[in-house]
Amino acid sequence: MNKRDIMQENNIFITGKPRSGKSTLVRELVAECGKKVVGLRTPEIRRNGKRVGFCLQDIDTGERGVLAHVDIKEGPKVGKYVVCMEDLEKFTELSLNKLPEDTDLVVIDEIGKMEMFSENFVHTVEDLLKGDIPVLAVLHRNLVNRYKEYGKVYRLEKDNYDEVKGSVLNAVIDLT
Repeated sequence: MNKRDIMQENNIFITGKPRSGKSTLVRELVAECGKKVVGLRTPEIRRNGKRVGFCLQDIDTGERGVLAHVDIKEGPKVGKYVVCMEDLEKFTELSLNKLPEDTDLVVIDEIGKMEMFSENFVHTVEDLLKGDIPVLAVLHRNLVNRYKEYGKVYRLEKDNYDEVKGSVLNAVIDLT
């Protein structure tokens, strides 16, 4: 077995259309896997019931920052959102570069268009995917071809949620 085969067995990606449940699935897997999980989540920021941005949240500490928001005036733009590069850089370091020794699994929710504006994020993710600690990541559907060689890709659809959840949970438990 060569290093590439090991990487493919070591990392798991979840992809799918918007609102298919990718982030919900990852949140449930983190809660149920029974492992020391660290990494980064990007939950929505809502105002009056409408999405106005995305947080950056360190899974281990709960610390939060802003990934992107409609009220930010300067920075790279993705749709109606402007990326907060300062917080993206800070949380790349905090959540993905300084891993505790007892880490069983690194979670990245998500590797997407907004995150790709940070060279540090891209390099950090690629280093993690080549490393010894398994990675579970939500992968934007347009980035599957770029990253699929680094792990197994599960496509989440509205009608296969339970099946994918069971498969990924078993894979995560077997990894560590």
